[in-house]
Amino acid sequence: MNGRTNRCRALRQVLAGCALTLLAEAGAVASPALSALQGLRGDNGQIHACTGAQAGLAVWCVRAGAPPGGNGTAASPLATISAATSAAKAGDIVQVAAGIYAENVALGSYGNPVGKHLTLLGGFDSGFTGRDSDANATIINGGMVAPCVQLHVNSSQTTTLDGFVLTNGRGLGTDWQTGGGAGGGVHVEQQGAGTTVISHNRIHGNRTYNHASADTRGGGIHAATPSWGGFTGKVHIQDNWIHDNEAGKGAAINVVGRHALIERNLVEGNTGHHDHGGGIYISTADTQVRDNVVRGNVIGATAGYGWGGGIIVAAAGADLQGNTITDNYTPTAGSGVYWDEGATGTMRNDILSRNRCPQGARSAAAIYVDGGPGGPSMVQIENVTIADHHCPGTEPDGAAVVVEGGSAITVRNAIFRGNSRDFATLSGGTVTVSYSITTQAGTGNFSADPLFANAAAGDYHLRSAGGRYTPSGWVVDAVTSPAIDAGDPASDYAQESQPNGGRVNLGAWGNTAQASRTPGGDLIFANGFQ
Repeated sequence: MNGRTNRCRALRQVLAGCALTLLAEAGAVASPALSALQGLRGDNGQIHACTGAQAGLAVWCVRAGAPPGGNGTAASPLATISAATSAAKAGDIVQVAAGIYAENVALGSYGNPVGKHLTLLGGFDSGFTGRDSDANATIINGGMVAPCVQLHVNSSQTTTLDGFVLTNGRGLGTDWQTGGGAGGGVHVEQQGAGTTVISHNRIHGNRTYNHASADTRGGGIHAATPSWGGFTGKVHIQDNWIHDNEAGKGAAINVVGRHALIERNLVEGNTGHHDHGGGIYISTADTQVRDNVVRGNVIGATAGYGWGGGIIVAAAGADLQGNTITDNYTPTAGSGVYWDEGATGTMRNDILSRNRCPQGARSAAAIYVDGGPGGPSMVQIENVTIADHHCPGTEPDGAAVVVEGGSAITVRNAIFRGNSRDFATLSGGTVTVSYSITTQAGTGNFSADPLFANAAAGDYHLRSAGGRYTPSGWVVDAVTSPAIDAGDPASDYAQESQPNGGRVNLGAWGNTAQASRTPGGDLIFANGFQ
């Protein structure tokens, strides 16, 4: 990359105005996830008048370097975020101006959550009259002594952390009694029935305790939502740029407990040194993973072996949709996604492309569905594109997708292209594939060139004489993909724009607004088929 990179360092630029340029250069153009990321802003847009202490809702304002003795107003702000969180009462708002805050912000402590929910907002100008977290970077530097931010909350309300840069944090504690060494950037413990929202942050350069030698998790974010005691809390991790963090496992994100939503994040370049989960480690019972870009993450960097370079679902339930998962790596199996011993879930409208080839003969570059002592895993896949995993060294037992140990995978309306081998089954694993472009036998399956728009640049839209979506508008191709209108006749196609042929397209864009159109329709569209 060139000077363009410097212009795109801030979060909004990376995930909005410059997202297309950066991802194009990295070979991840026009993914379902990228389409979602292009609309992001650098913060949630909230801005309030500073009040300092008052009855009812109070807004506490903080500015780095402010004189001591401030009262939290715009004219006399507090100098540290910790001073504001200490002074605030439940429901208050803390607004933080641009600057570097060398502190470890903690709401409650490990095992001792507080009933005080707060809204923490970064990105304000020095007078608190405007907010732009790209122009006004609000940096919390954890000093590599503790997490940048800890949120230990027992509440039925919402706690929010939005618009900050979190760096140089270290995971909490050293053992299970003190925090497990988890969560270098953010450590969350959400009890009660409330929700913790971590949004619009840049989280980088953090690590867990003993990240290179121990099973410590969540270099960027660790979030626990326990269900014991009748708790029904949730965590939402949305619109963040999480990169270059390190951990034993789950170097970017580790979620454990009851429920998590992981949505519209750019998760890249994180390194796991132990053996499971380079990017995202999921062990929550119910997890939604939507519209994320997960790329260039690694597991097993020190161990020399490992499973799940991009995402691991560990004996848990997860639904993946609209994600782009590319260029991740594990030495052993499942460079893209690893469904581990007893995992259950779905994948829909995901693109898995060019994940790096594992070294093991029983490996899977894209997806591994594992069985074992924890029981078989069961996964349903619909309208995905799995492409360009050319790994001849993994044959005869390896493939883009491997299913073993009594586990099962059901695939429908998918496209497999450019893989050394599409599927392999081991130790009683089963694969059922229908209405897909693949070399695998099954109802409605066929092998053909799907005529991607530009696979070399990562654009897996289907070419069509009826109209193909591009970020600058619809275009008409000279040829039409055989994957258009080739899906299961019983599948939903309602999200595809007209003319759609009354049948779903194959691949990641099937049954979405960006599905390529059917040629020969009688409808006339103005403004470039829009």
